[in-house]
Amino acid sequence: MDPRVLRSLWPIFAAETREQLQTIGTAVLGLEQGTAEQAAEQLTALKREVHSLKGSAASLGLADIEQLVHAMEDALARCAPGHVPPPGLVEATLRSLSAMEAALNQGDSGEMPAIDGLASLLSALGRGGFEQATEVKAKVPAQFRRDGLQTLEKLEASLGRLCSPGLEDRPGAVWEAVGLAELLKAAANTAGISAVESLASSVRAGFARMEEAGVGASVAASDIAGALVQLRGALESLAEETPAEPAAAPAEPEVMARSAGGRRQQDMDRAVRVSVRTLDSLALQVEQLAAGRAQQLRRAEAHRELLEQTNQALLQLERAAQQLALSGGGGALEALRAGVGQVRGVQKRLVQLSKDVHREGEQLALVAQVVRDDLRDLRMVPASQMLEPLKRTVRELAARLGKDVELVLAGGDVRIDRRIVDVLKDPLLHLVRNALDHGIETTAQRVTAGKPQRGQLTVRVEPRGTRLAVVVEDDGAGLSPENVRATAVRRGLLTEAEAAKLTELQAARLVFEPGFSTRDQVTETSGRGVGLDVVQSTATRLQGAVDLSYEKGQGTRFTIDLPLILAGALGLLVRTGTAVVAIPSDAVERVLRLSPGDVGTVAGHVVARVEDEQLPFHPLSTSIGQPRLPLAIESGKHQTAMVLALGGVRAVFAMDAVVGQQEIVVRSLGRHLQTVSHLAGAAVLDDGSVVPVLNAPELLRVAAAPVVLRAATEVRRSHILVCDDALTTRFAIKSLLEIAGYSVVTAGDGEEALGILERTPCQLVVSDWQMPRLDGIGLTRRIRAHPKLSHIPVILCTSLDSPQERAAGLEAGADGYLVKREVERGKLLDLVRQLLPSSA
Repeated sequence: MDPRVLRSLWPIFAAETREQLQTIGTAVLGLEQGTAEQAAEQLTALKREVHSLKGSAASLGLADIEQLVHAMEDALARCAPGHVPPPGLVEATLRSLSAMEAALNQGDSGEMPAIDGLASLLSALGRGGFEQATEVKAKVPAQFRRDGLQTLEKLEASLGRLCSPGLEDRPGAVWEAVGLAELLKAAANTAGISAVESLASSVRAGFARMEEAGVGASVAASDIAGALVQLRGALESLAEETPAEPAAAPAEPEVMARSAGGRRQQDMDRAVRVSVRTLDSLALQVEQLAAGRAQQLRRAEAHRELLEQTNQALLQLERAAQQLALSGGGGALEALRAGVGQVRGVQKRLVQLSKDVHREGEQLALVAQVVRDDLRDLRMVPASQMLEPLKRTVRELAARLGKDVELVLAGGDVRIDRRIVDVLKDPLLHLVRNALDHGIETTAQRVTAGKPQRGQLTVRVEPRGTRLAVVVEDDGAGLSPENVRATAVRRGLLTEAEAAKLTELQAARLVFEPGFSTRDQVTETSGRGVGLDVVQSTATRLQGAVDLSYEKGQGTRFTIDLPLILAGALGLLVRTGTAVVAIPSDAVERVLRLSPGDVGTVAGHVVARVEDEQLPFHPLSTSIGQPRLPLAIESGKHQTAMVLALGGVRAVFAMDAVVGQQEIVVRSLGRHLQTVSHLAGAAVLDDGSVVPVLNAPELLRVAAAPVVLRAATEVRRSHILVCDDALTTRFAIKSLLEIAGYSVVTAGDGEEALGILERTPCQLVVSDWQMPRLDGIGLTRRIRAHPKLSHIPVILCTSLDSPQERAAGLEAGADGYLVKREVERGKLLDLVRQLLPSSA
């Protein structure tokens, strides 16, 4: 596994593995207690947990952990259901769990997670006869080491020849080196030395990429050089093996190791995994608490008004009592005075109660705000989580395209809502791939244009008050509006007459239309007509917008304007006709009053003059689907209007009045109203009324579009469903496939996978075998029996590798069968490309 990918996946793997180790330890101890029936159930669950952990370790190429867990799985398989396991097995398993916890601590500190005393632990778990294994292992590495070092010297010489200028038979030299690496890999496999086997496989893959000279070959040579250094260290360490450690380690060192591990753990930031659904629910309740506080303030104001009215009534009663006293009074006067006194006492108590309620309300408001801020902080993650994975993408894609590109990342420490990070990863990847393929020129083209040989691609995150901007900028050839116009006409998106009416900026923004691509042929990188339309639709869904700017011959810049958080927002309440609607305040640039002379027509479009700038002008009522209502300017009066601005796009919308401003919590309207694009949701105001919340980016998009584009035939890239109950394995396979250019959705078991397949078109399924509810075999059979899903290829990717299990998987209808340790060796991608040749 590439160290960079391992680092990005490590937090997920480490958190999940620590939970699994704790579960396994509890279950192992539980086998010694309870009834035979309970022990049988616990053993089944324990085997499933161990199997899941083995698959996760294999997916990340963690050979030591995988080997130890495999031994634990074999030992548990020898336990008879309902019988108490031997004490030696329980002790060996617990020592193995402690060793894996120590390995996780190494990984947390940035080291490679290795198991100390692996041979002793394997022996204690009964992985073969240890004495015999030691004898064989002592003989094999001695010979293997000599042959391996000789082969290594030949590989180093081959690398030197391939890096020399003027090499005549380059392909021959490459495949000679590939053959040597393949021989070393096979010998390491026979000897059971997985570390050497893995490094030899990496060396072989690197040499295979050097067949064509260029930037890609230089990158491959650098990777090979590093792998050869590690390979020499692995081979030389074979002579330094020591005899096996005793099966039973002294208690004191183990306690010390645990204490040291505990101290290391205390030094680290403690973290817990929380269900996203639970966090969403809690955040919603806190937002409702804040909204309830606003309602309380409104009622408190009404209460103060009533107290004032009560005071006025008492004053009138007291004046009446005085007049009655002057006229003689009588018994009625005393009763009136007594009543006034009682009401005055009640009023004083109400005033004091009002003050107490107000003070307590302020305290609750402060607590609610602190909790709200803390919850929002839980949602906030550094932008580096979506920026760092771009390094690998740029390096691999630039090498494939033969371009020399420097990636500059900035703003990685800016904290933004995790939901934005999760949703924005794919659109950001599209922008980066677009910049590499369409924007930055080849080295020869850049030299001809008088530019530096190395192109520069900058991706940065900029905080802008309550919003943020994600900027993707390259120093390439710049976008050509003429080329975009011609492509739109050729693909049937516009007629020539419609294209001629577009300004240069309007023409440039056609790249965001579905089905648009300037590539005439579909390649691995471009030409499918999918990409930048995803960027715009995603930004709109996140209450944001995309801006585009370019300079011919100098580069192109895409700016995604987004809210900093997706939670409660300040909303401006406006009235149009009889309807009151809310719009997020951060999208409102200003509210103004227009005179009849400020509104006119330019080139057939109604515009409003705002500070010497002409902006598109639209009645808000028609923009949200209401009947056209008369405007004040049509009667010669001043018109209330607002300027909306997002992502560099601005427009003026006329309304009747501004009602007010308050914090709102946007609620979803459900799937029945998802097609109403101008609505972002609804909100409950402090008076209990419900108002629709407008989607400002969609209003601006429609307002800025001078023409309606015809639908184009689209070619969508393949979607792959990855199904595995282990979170680490899902993310590892997902990352591998996404780096290769595929779109990936995930599921935690077979039942969830079937639901996704019925809702989302997928062209391939990669599934684990052993999963809760519905396993991989059952999922495969259900897919094959489904009239609409039976054509979808299925790859079973599991830790079960016996011939009988492989035959059972293929018999169920699987199109491919892989063992998880083969994932990182490239076999999964090879099989995916065979089954989806049009998407490779």
